Amino acid sequence: MSNWLIYGLTSALFWGTYSIFSKIVTSDKFLKIQPDLSSLLMFAGISIVFLGYFLIKSQLGFNYKLMGFSLLILIVFVILFLLNKSGVNINWQVILFGFGQGALWALGMVFTFLAFSSGAEAAKLVPLYNTNTLIAVLIGLSFLHEVPAADERIKVISGAILIVLGGILVSR
Repeated sequence: MSNWLIYGLTSALFWGTYSIFSKIVTSDKFLKIQPDLSSLLMFAGISIVFLGYFLIKSQLGFNYKLMGFSLLILIVFVILFLLNKSGVNINWQVILFGFGQGALWALGMVFTFLAFSSGAEAAKLVPLYNTNTLIAVLIGLSFLHEVPAADERIKVISGAILIVLGGILVSR
């Protein structure tokens, strides 16, 4: 199996999971965080992944990396401060799912960048990583118990089968 294919499937896994984390953060059934505040949480997770990845992979000297990690810590603390002042009860679920939604999205992007840099063609990679829809549906059904009404089940199952078939067709 080629690297770009593995990277593309990994992107799909991260993005499918990210959408479930976003549901948990914003839904009235779970954490009930307003979309504007959820965006701040997501930004923290994105910052951690993108800046962390850059600092780890870069050839910068120790002092520059230290400055970068200090900036990252500052970003996280400012976001937590602003959320607290906005009335969000900061607890481990908020941090896990709030930062997690951004981190998962950013990891999906990193693996997409890796796939393209490994020679993936957009016409093949994009349909492949868009199988994230199937992953989100499966997680929603399995863990959030979002079972569709009886008249909708056949549509959901048919759509899932078509997504899998499309991913198989374009990856060959």
